[in-house]
Amino acid sequence: MNDSTYHDRETVRKLTVALHDAALGLDPLTIMHVCGTHEHEIRRYGIRQLLPANVRLIAGPGCPVCITPASVIATAIELSLQPDRPIICSYGDMVRVPISSGSLLDSRGRGADIRVVYSIHDALRVAAEHPGRTVIFFSVGFETTAAPVAAVIASGLPDNLFVYCCHRYVPTAVEALTASDDGMISGYLLPGHASVITGPEPYTFLPERFGRAAALTGFEPVDILGGVLSIVRQIRLGRPAVENCYRRAIRDTGNLRAQEVLFSVFELGDAAWRGIGILPDSGLFLREPYKHLSALDRYGLTEIPAEDTMKGCICHLVLTGKRQPEDCPLFGTVCVPHNPQGPCMVGSEGTCRAHYLYPEEKPDA
Repeated sequence: MNDSTYHDRETVRKLTVALHDAALGLDPLTIMHVCGTHEHEIRRYGIRQLLPANVRLIAGPGCPVCITPASVIATAIELSLQPDRPIICSYGDMVRVPISSGSLLDSRGRGADIRVVYSIHDALRVAAEHPGRTVIFFSVGFETTAAPVAAVIASGLPDNLFVYCCHRYVPTAVEALTASDDGMISGYLLPGHASVITGPEPYTFLPERFGRAAALTGFEPVDILGGVLSIVRQIRLGRPAVENCYRRAIRDTGNLRAQEVLFSVFELGDAAWRGIGILPDSGLFLREPYKHLSALDRYGLTEIPAEDTMKGCICHLVLTGKRQPEDCPLFGTVCVPHNPQGPCMVGSEGTCRAHYLYPEEKPDA
């Protein structure tokens, strides 16, 4: 199949008809996706307007920048202001996320040296160019980002490069959210990018423990509709499963080598998600052989408490699918991409940003 196949109007039409047939007569269903890229593509192509009236598709906590808690950002700011003024390297979205005391980027006005990078390899280059200075890679993201970071850490870092690791692990977060959702979610559209690393196996708790349907899928219109159709058919048949609908990218075993490296460097532990709270075993933390690379240990710091919610902002409710961006009084007026008031408008995968960029959902497959 070439790329145009996944946008083919006739294929989309057939999937839409099949989806309406599968949903006929079912009680109302709420399907949550946990990937920010899914929300952007759903909005971009007007996928929701193709769904049956009894099938609701909502966004969950799928943006890694958005779920990074304010305490982590406050700590990164504190790291940037240490007496020796270390160079802080992080992603462009991450440095712009606001907390009550400002953003990491704002700390430049207080003398901080903040560099926007695209990967840990860029941080390696910065460290090589400044051998006499401490460089900190402020590393966030889900499995997709954590695995390559783990590979670089395992291969060895220069003496002046340290890591502030704030990675999160999607499967255990979904597990914790499912355990507390009071049956609101009928099924899950699982992330394509992160699942390339994990495969479907870590999500088997959904059908086995909670009786929830799930599908791993990609990001084109045909992918998304196919994933939703799989979930609705599972529910109709009463046979919940975790179906791999993205086989051109995801193996049933995932990427075994990436998993091996990921868990040789990181271990799971309880971690905070912005606006959600502490989720068990949802954080990836440096294992003992690598703890000397921790930027916090380097400066003898612990995480600084900070309030996740900003005045008037409802990002914490948007992240859990309880509210829509349009429900926020700040959305599209005070809060816009060039002046974000909350993380969901900053992140390139943020739900508020997706709704701002694609305000009218018109089918355009």
